[in-house]
This record gives sequence, C-alpha cells and structure tokens, in this order.
Amino acid sequence: MKLQQHRITRPPIAQWFAVDLLVLIILSLVWVLDGRLAGYSAFLGGLIVVVPNAYFAHQVYRYEGARHVRLMVGNLFRAESTKIALTAASFAAVFTLMEPVHVPALLFTFAVMVVTGSAVRWLIRPQPRR
Repeated sequence: MKLQQHRITRPPIAQWFAVDLLVLIILSLVWVLDGRLAGYSAFLGGLIVVVPNAYFAHQVYRYEGARHVRLMVGNLFRAESTKIALTAASFAAVFTLMEPVHVPALLFTFAVMVVTGSAVRWLIRPQPRR
C-alpha cells in the first residue's frame, strides 16, 4: 500500500495577477476615451495596487512547509507593512512628480482594482493537489 503524500496547495498567483493586469488594461483603455491623461492616470492608479500586491505575494509565498513557519509569519507582517508603505509612497510620488493628474481616473481605477483583486482571490481559489 502506498503512503499518501500531503502537499501544500499553492495559490494560483500567476492567474491572479493575469486577471489583475487584464482588468487594469481594460480600465485604462476605457479612460483613454476621456483623454490620454485620464488613461495614463488610470494606468498609474492600477499600478499603485498591482505592484505592492506583487511584492506582498512574492514575500509571503516564498517559503512553505512546517519548518518555515517562523519565516512565513515574519514575512507576512513585514510584507504587509511594506505593501502599505509602497502604496503610500506611490501615491505621494504620483501627486508630487506628475504635474497634471486626472484624479477621478486615478482614484476610480485604484478603488476598482482593490475590489477586483479581492474578488479574484476569492473566485480563483487554489486547487488541492492529488
């Protein structure tokens, strides 16, 4: 009789970010209809969500297994605080370095990407390995 190996189910990070980037491109193209500045601002608003989330996912899912629990928990808190700091720094950089900003496009896309990211992570769940 074979012993059944239990493997840790890895989250579908690539699928999550593919959907995030697709939604970001679609929103940016919709805002381009209002003007080039609106499309560019919308794209930046989406990147303010996607880049810190990518950093967070990279840091949190770097280790797996019971032997690495301390590293995983430490990385979780460090990655979350860095993600918040990256988001704040990105907003500060956009508003100080980018002279004309289409604020409604930037903030609307940011908000939609936050909601979309949460929904995607809930809808596309990890599939257990067998």
